[in-house]
Amino acid sequence: MKKQLRSFFKFAENLKKLTPLKSINNKNFLILVLLCSGVVATAQGPGSLFVDAGSDQTIPCDQVGSSVTLTADFLETFETISEEYTVSTIPYNPPFSFDGLANQLNPNFDDRWSVVEDLPFDFCFFGNLEQQFQVGSNGVLRFEVDPDDITNAWSFDQDLPNNTQDALSEANVFTPVHDIDPSVSTVEEIGYEVLGEYPNRVLVVAYFEVPMFSCNDLLATHMAVFYEFSNVIEIYIQDKPVCPSWNDGNAALGIQNNAGTVAYVPPGRNTSDSPWEATNEAWQFSPEGLPTFVFEWLDSDGNVVSTDTSITVTPDGEETYTARVTYTNSCNGDVVVLTDDVSIFLDNSISVDLGPDQSFCDVDSFEIVPTITGADPNDVTYLWSTGETTPTITVSTTDTYSVEVSLADCTVEDAIFLEFNESPAIELGDNFETCFENAVSLDATPSNYAAGDVTYAWSLDGDPLAETGPELEVLDYGTYSVTVAAGDCESTDSITISPIGDLEVSLGAPVSGCESEEVILTAETSETDVTFTWFLNGTIIDGETSNTLTITLPDTPSNLSDVYRVEIQKGDCSGSAEVEATALNCVISQGISPNGDNMNDCFDLQFLNNRSGVAMLSIFNRYGIVVYEQDNYSDEWCGQSSNGDELPTGTYFYVIRFTENDPTYGSEATGWVYINRDSN
Repeated sequence: MKKQLRSFFKFAENLKKLTPLKSINNKNFLILVLLCSGVVATAQGPGSLFVDAGSDQTIPCDQVGSSVTLTADFLETFETISEEYTVSTIPYNPPFSFDGLANQLNPNFDDRWSVVEDLPFDFCFFGNLEQQFQVGSNGVLRFEVDPDDITNAWSFDQDLPNNTQDALSEANVFTPVHDIDPSVSTVEEIGYEVLGEYPNRVLVVAYFEVPMFSCNDLLATHMAVFYEFSNVIEIYIQDKPVCPSWNDGNAALGIQNNAGTVAYVPPGRNTSDSPWEATNEAWQFSPEGLPTFVFEWLDSDGNVVSTDTSITVTPDGEETYTARVTYTNSCNGDVVVLTDDVSIFLDNSISVDLGPDQSFCDVDSFEIVPTITGADPNDVTYLWSTGETTPTITVSTTDTYSVEVSLADCTVEDAIFLEFNESPAIELGDNFETCFENAVSLDATPSNYAAGDVTYAWSLDGDPLAETGPELEVLDYGTYSVTVAAGDCESTDSITISPIGDLEVSLGAPVSGCESEEVILTAETSETDVTFTWFLNGTIIDGETSNTLTITLPDTPSNLSDVYRVEIQKGDCSGSAEVEATALNCVISQGISPNGDNMNDCFDLQFLNNRSGVAMLSIFNRYGIVVYEQDNYSDEWCGQSSNGDELPTGTYFYVIRFTENDPTYGSEATGWVYINRDSN
């Protein structure tokens, strides 16, 4: 009748969670699945292997040679083949969390065994090598697995050990065993996780706030921890309530062998002690066979000096001792060696301080003065790394300097790093002007450092540049600055690069000649490596790129002149010059009309002056009297006398004397010219 009532209660609870018209079959039941995770936990529990050589110790310098006691602590491990265990209460300090474990097992069904899972490490239990396990929903775990058995029985009323009632006989570890029901809650957790690293991995199986069957408002929280290598089992109970109205409130806590013939149960925690409840209690089940450890003390040379956990030593100075434990796994023969060191130091009553490391700039030398505390500086001895034994030393090179200061048997030491630098010697040169026909290279390599021993920071007109090397190629005008640093020393230099003004070029005086005469124009400049471009009346002359240009004067004389221009270019710089070219009438005129209309006003001999040079022009009236004379004549006579008076209309005679023989007239030309003042 009780079993039928129990089934009814569980069916009713599960029914609430079903969607209408949704069918149920056994294949839809959620099976508890255990998956081994590789999570590494730094925390370890009491059952983990460890060795602690104790705290370092210090003895006064004047007590060198006195005895010191060293005591090591470590986990003692024992084989399980004897099937004997020690049950002991331990402080309630759960090493792992009850909830949030990596592998959550929250079934909607009660009384279930999980699927079979492989243990992540070998575990010895009652002399057997266990490598698989299953978790039951009623607070139990078993190593003698059965993948076909999914029912974790709940009813029992006998003590452990037990091989007759399924709720007890099918399990090995009871955390405790009692009838709890994970199907009636959505917040409870049944989970497990593998934590730690070899050789201190642990399997943690926890039940968190799982409702008691029939008394669903009562929640149970407890945990079992299985330790690799030591084969220790711990059980932590946060809350173990009692539901006396169901199964008489029966519960049991402990471990038993696979046969159900040997069990270890803490006092007051068997079925016959029921109903019992517990809060914040913990128990440890440790194998009690032969020792599986060897403990040794080693000196600093690796020699074994004792196998006792506590030893007395008499060091003759500072010394380090090592506590070593060699563990052998009784399951598989694996061997693990753990060590921990403890050091014995001398308590120096004095100290020395050389001060902080320093870096100097343009300093020739520095005196290192130690600061001594705990003793009169005159009572101690000094030994410097330079070999000197004076209280202070003066140094001038970059290095690490140290001193040993001794008083009786006490010696203390300190060191200081000193860096001597000088400001980098750099020179970018004088400011200069350029046309940037080629890139300009600036070099900031210091004369007193190798280029790679310093750092460089360049800027243009105050704006940082990306270049960090000693040389900088520039193609822009402006002020370039560089800061060169060596340690704490640095130097800065600047140079201003400006454009050259207009390049100077000249085409000489205006040119003139007879109609259709060829004339050579020459561009005169002191610049080199320039290019030439020629223009006629503003239009470029194609193909003319030299410094000379041959031109042909117009075939008709005119008062208007052609304008020739040359432009020179050098990098970013340029310059230009212009000259006028005029075609002249190359016939000696026989008449002038000085009426101010700018047409034939004057006696124009420019073509002769250009050709042979007119040394003298003499004008005679009809009586043979000289009325006008002019040296180096060109076109100055416009019908006036030598004193500037207008000569009357009429016929006059001329004599032209040449500077050089003229190809047409020889050394002299004569003829007549008529002044016509009445002409329009």
